[in-house]
Amino acid sequence: MDARTLRYLTVAISFVALFSTTDAATHQTVNFAVTARNPEIAEQVGKSAEVYRQQLAIFWLGKPLPNWSRPCKITVNEGALGAGGQTTFQFVRGEVLNWRMEEQGSLERILDSVLPHEINHTIFACHFRRPLPRWADEGAATLFEHRSEQLKQLSLLNEVIRNKHEVISLRDLLAMKEYPRGQRPMLTLYAQGYALADFLVQQKGRHAYLKFIADGERGNWEDAIRENFDHEGIDSLERNWQGWVLAGMPKLTLPRDQMLAANDDSSEAVSQ
Repeated sequence: MDARTLRYLTVAISFVALFSTTDAATHQTVNFAVTARNPEIAEQVGKSAEVYRQQLAIFWLGKPLPNWSRPCKITVNEGALGAGGQTTFQFVRGEVLNWRMEEQGSLERILDSVLPHEINHTIFACHFRRPLPRWADEGAATLFEHRSEQLKQLSLLNEVIRNKHEVISLRDLLAMKEYPRGQRPMLTLYAQGYALADFLVQQKGRHAYLKFIADGERGNWEDAIRENFDHEGIDSLERNWQGWVLAGMPKLTLPRDQMLAANDDSSEAVSQ
């Protein structure tokens, strides 16, 4: 496949450098090269990135990823208003190259939300090695954000579902490989993607979620739903999913931190 640059955003924001490159500090790990305003932040982000890379790969794939041939470059704008990030990389003849991340927000939100979200994109890129529907990639990444960030998504989602004219139909959502235009539609995609990913992973586990994405893209989403989940098709899934959202999204699995911790003992412990 020809080189194609993929760009993933945690939120629709603009990035503004908060420090000059001459004043920046860097920290190098095996898979990441971090630039930040001081060496302590650079080191903390680098170490956390390696931990998330290992934990998230084990969670989804059952084993760590091999080391990358070149480190992912991370630029940290700690202290910027609003937590957010972006990740870019290229698919080149089946390989994933030229990783870059930019992250901003408070250090707390960078470490507990932005970083795991962006790292999750790299796990999916290494596994699928092709562009994915945006809901599937962004939804899965949001599963590992701090609960305070997830609640922002859910507040919007409840509003959108009740104001039916704004909701993206599931038939359209499943197939979307590009971000919609406009901030509100983009935020709606994130919110719906997160809730749908949460619903599906809680129902049948992470392996079924990955297989569902692969099956849906190879064949059609109707068959993929029937094969991997207990729904009759897109319309059935949409009704059941929206009903679950409006019921308050009752939890069926462990919270994010406990899910990742459980993988230290067993990669199968929280899949069902």
